[in-house]
Amino acid sequence: MADEKYEIHAAAREGRLAAVESFLNANPKLAKLKDLDGRLPIHWAASANSYDIVALLADQKGFDPDVQDDSGWTPLMIAASVKDSDRVVDLLLARGADVNQTTNSGQTVLHFIASKSNLDLARKLLESHQPPASARVRDKRGQYPLHRAAAVGSAPMRGLHGAAPRRG
Repeated sequence: MADEKYEIHAAAREGRLAAVESFLNANPKLAKLKDLDGRLPIHWAASANSYDIVALLADQKGFDPDVQDDSGWTPLMIAASVKDSDRVVDLLLARGADVNQTTNSGQTVLHFIASKSNLDLARKLLESHQPPASARVRDKRGQYPLHRAAAVGSAPMRGLHGAAPRRG
């Protein structure tokens, strides 16, 4: 099978904890193997909202909470884009994930949270996290997270502390 070397990625994507454990026990370096999509197993586990697998991968030697896939997405960005992923997000934050890291397109986790209208997580990152997320980061299209919130009709996001400055 041609995809055999990426079986850990499939197991992480499918939430198969025992399989991921088995692969890592056989070869711990698999945690740092990028697949054909340019993602590590941690990216797939975050996208599947698989807390136990994210925790297992985060416990691996040399874990980097800000590791980017080929598009520049970190596990935190991916997790924040998934519904009901608070536990995974909290775990990644506890492991030191940078809330102001940018993708290849210049977007931060706050851009993704704003487009999902996740007001509670936005508040947490803007008001409670140290250092706080910056709402003043423009992506490569010149958009602030506030623009993403407006694009999806999220009026409550406008009132958050630290919003983008007014123009003119």
